Amino acid sequence: MDEAGRDDEMPTGGIWSPRYVRVTVANLTIVAIAAFDGLALVAALPAIADDLGDVALLPWVITAFLATSAVAGITAGPVIDAIGVRRTFRATGLWFLGSSALAAIAPTMPLLVTARALQGIGGGLVISVALAAVGLAYPARLRARAFAANSLVWGVMGFGGPVLTAALLAIADWRMIFVVQLPITAVALAAGWSTLPSTRDRPQRIVMDYPGIALLTVLVAVSLVAVSQVGVRWWAFGAGAAVALVSALAYWSHSGRIAEPLLAREHLTRFPLKRVHITSGLVLVAGLAADNYLPLYMQTTRGRSEVFAAFSVLFLTIGWSGAAFVVSRLLDHWHESDAILTGTCVMLPATALAGTAIALGWPIPVVFAAFFLMGCAIGFVSTSGLTLLQSAASDDEMGRVNAAHQFIRTLSITYGVAVGGAILLLVVDREVGDVEVVRDVLGGEDVDPSPATLLAIRDGLAWVHVFSGLAAIAAIWAASILWRLVRAGRTGRAEATTVDAP
Repeated sequence: MDEAGRDDEMPTGGIWSPRYVRVTVANLTIVAIAAFDGLALVAALPAIADDLGDVALLPWVITAFLATSAVAGITAGPVIDAIGVRRTFRATGLWFLGSSALAAIAPTMPLLVTARALQGIGGGLVISVALAAVGLAYPARLRARAFAANSLVWGVMGFGGPVLTAALLAIADWRMIFVVQLPITAVALAAGWSTLPSTRDRPQRIVMDYPGIALLTVLVAVSLVAVSQVGVRWWAFGAGAAVALVSALAYWSHSGRIAEPLLAREHLTRFPLKRVHITSGLVLVAGLAADNYLPLYMQTTRGRSEVFAAFSVLFLTIGWSGAAFVVSRLLDHWHESDAILTGTCVMLPATALAGTAIALGWPIPVVFAAFFLMGCAIGFVSTSGLTLLQSAASDDEMGRVNAAHQFIRTLSITYGVAVGGAILLLVVDREVGDVEVVRDVLGGEDVDPSPATLLAIRDGLAWVHVFSGLAAIAAIWAASILWRLVRAGRTGRAEATTVDAP
């Protein structure tokens, strides 16, 4: 979008002004639900296992939600574009309310996994609605601030979620985690029931690409299964990765043959969408490949408590939230491509600092500072990318464009964590010949690693940062291309305006 277009959309108030306050409350409450669910339940898994048994199914309490959430997020695109954000939000909120209630009363582990799969459908739809609502409810100059508020809520829940979970488990049981979601969801429904943008005076017929849903479901499900086999059964990981690749190629072929595919090629490849998808995906890979294993390093190599280790991941989240707030102000004067390039350039030295600090045993505050900077890089790229993406999308495709981007982000996080884990386990296996202690610590077991294993974990995480650095270099390359193309386009429009002027 050019500067003239931006000026034409100058808002008369902020996201908390009377014009937008109810939309903001509804949107932030949606984000709070998703953030709390994702951050709180992990801490309650041991209590769930003690109560319901069937420990073999315990990972699926998380995995079932992720799988159905990823697929539902994609299917939300054509639904939103057909019937509007408001109607989709109403149905989604009621679905999430009902599935959360089912999870709260589930008497067995299989039924809880089923309820979580149903809840994941609502969760995926909720996030897609939240992203599309920002693009449709706010003018262009307020979108970055709305995304910054979303990031701030996620960061606050990062601190408060584990604390609230501990309090709930102390006074009740794990079921309260789902029970407390019911009034929060009700507040979101009340705030957004009639205030979110309708975008459709009359609903259109929802055209659903069922073969495309099937192919993408296979892609997501097999990817998640393959990720779970990293460092456990490498042959299963390889087979799953191969099936996922075949599914992706099959979907690409399918999407080019039908008129209205679930995930249209143009929403992946059109400028600037493709560059936004690539840069956002790469910085997420670079940051989260290592961040997920920082607690393991803190608890083992650095000898810190389990609670201290659990909170170590929050420094990236804090940086992400803080940078999102800063960039929402900078975009009043910067173009989104400037902020995206800045963010990618921050990621490379941040990963280098983190890897060096871990490899050389530098003080823990230095490690945390490096991860904070990595979070800042993600915040710059993510917020600016979403704003640029929405400015390049029309209202009637806002749902599908946002759903496509969210799908790319989900896959990037999944694969980044998988590759990071694979590198870590590979180094430990090569140095000490035994990765079971790593799996035991990750699974919450009380183990006493040998000194050689502690050094191997340190070396493994340092090598993960080498991979993160390569991803950061690729992100800089992609962001540089985006910046040059945007600058060339803006220069061309300025020259055309000068020539046409009387």
